[in-house]
Amino acid sequence: MFPYMAWIWILFSYGIAGTLVHLFYSRHLKNPSIPRKQVHYILVAYNHENQIEWYLRALMWYSCLSAQSLRITILDEGSQDDTLAIIERMKYANRLNLTVIGRTGIQDEHDMIRRSVPDEGEQLKFIDLRVPHEAAKIPYVQA
Repeated sequence: MFPYMAWIWILFSYGIAGTLVHLFYSRHLKNPSIPRKQVHYILVAYNHENQIEWYLRALMWYSCLSAQSLRITILDEGSQDDTLAIIERMKYANRLNLTVIGRTGIQDEHDMIRRSVPDEGEQLKFIDLRVPHEAAKIPYVQA
């Protein structure tokens, strides 16, 4: 008799668990989803082939862990190393919302900020990687 009672309790437990999963899922579908916070990072780079991949990965990890939607614009100052190639590989391998702009046609960072007007609810963060301790503004990066 004991084995039959154990099987009944096991089936009962699975039934209750399945019912709870369906109940919570239906409540989740009824509630409108909360929009993700949007953050736009503008990075100024010049010959940063040794660091740019880590910076982009740190931003990706942070956006995943903090449930933020991420948009990245990289302002290239005429890099002569593999910085642009690394950025392009990261863009296509990870499907980042990433834009690369050359220095031509942009006068200074104020002009860059004016040209990239943040969307409604979007937070804008400007980081000049040419300045040694500016990279510390990127989450998970120690400068």
